[in-house]
Amino acid sequence: MTRHGAKREGGVPRVLPVILFLELISLGATFPVIAYYVRELGGTAFHVTFAFFLTAAPKVFLQPLWGGLSDRIGRKPVLLIALFGSLLAYAGWALAPTLLIFLLTRAFMGLFGSQLTLATTIIADRLPPSRRAHGLGMLGATAGGGFIVGPLLGGIVAHATSYHAVGWMNVGMEATAIALTILFLKETARRGGSTAYHQNAFAMWRRAAAHPAARLLLSSVFATTVGLSVLQGTLVVLAEDRWGFHVAQTGKALAVFFFIGALVQGGALRSLVPRFGQLALARAGALLLALGIAFLAPDGPVAFLWIALTLAAIGSSLNTPTMTAILADRTDESDQGKVQGLNQGITGLGRSASGFTMGGLYDHLGAPVPFGVSALAAFVGFALLLPVGRRIGGAKLKLGK
Repeated sequence: MTRHGAKREGGVPRVLPVILFLELISLGATFPVIAYYVRELGGTAFHVTFAFFLTAAPKVFLQPLWGGLSDRIGRKPVLLIALFGSLLAYAGWALAPTLLIFLLTRAFMGLFGSQLTLATTIIADRLPPSRRAHGLGMLGATAGGGFIVGPLLGGIVAHATSYHAVGWMNVGMEATAIALTILFLKETARRGGSTAYHQNAFAMWRRAAAHPAARLLLSSVFATTVGLSVLQGTLVVLAEDRWGFHVAQTGKALAVFFFIGALVQGGALRSLVPRFGQLALARAGALLLALGIAFLAPDGPVAFLWIALTLAAIGSSLNTPTMTAILADRTDESDQGKVQGLNQGITGLGRSASGFTMGGLYDHLGAPVPFGVSALAAFVGFALLLPVGRRIGGAKLKLGK
């Protein structure tokens, strides 16, 4: 029996992909718009990527705590808090009169962006280890679907109306997700989860760092995330400056990136995992990601953009779900929420590092530097996985007392 008497049925709750789809349409709709919105408000490339930093930075310590709280009180109430916080943040987006207020709304968004952590934790609750990679791959495909529709929709709405209107559209998406969660999502957290949700995030990080396999895995997640994050704000600025893209064109380019990723996670990954194993695919994904980003460093034709997006999409779609599944397999069942929170927290740290630095590098040193640095970071993520194989068989990571 699970908390509140729900049975562990061994399947993903049917409403969960719908909720996540709406959430990621909203998030994806912001990707092609933020750079144009920030520049309209008087900002530079630094402010564009700084907006991503403000959204990502709070997750470093808050994500493990949200995950730990969900271990104690359940996934559903914490998910509702996150959805409501996102709704308020998007309302702030729609009403922002100045660049400062806009940036503050992005920081507020970062306080509540735990939906993906909770969704991956629900997958870990309901599926055995042998099926988690597939379940997470399907969840990734759902996320990819939201990211396909989101950039397209955001670009079209922003181009046809205004950048403010994207915020109101997202408010409607979040309100719908809240209603579906209240009405249809059942609790999945099992009894017996750690009650040490109040332990501070530093203690959780120390325990994870002391675990040999977890230390390498999370370090690799950080490095690949630094590399991948350059494809958010910095890529949009590059597309406008180098190839003259407007917001709708940028939305289409990002939709292509996420469409390729959805094909990999929703289809190819299922057959690749039994054949090659999770670790080999995680390594291959990091290497392809590095190669794709490297295509954006030189001042080349627009064909370089499509090559880069294709390689990076395949690489990230191989790497992300397999890394998540490996972490879930090596985690004590009572701590799935906290460890997936750490996983999302380390991605927040990677996005923070990228957001704080890449825009400034672009402004002062030009495009080759941030994209070259990001490609190198993704390659480091690959290199960190090379010695992992001998350590995966160790004791499971446990963060609770």
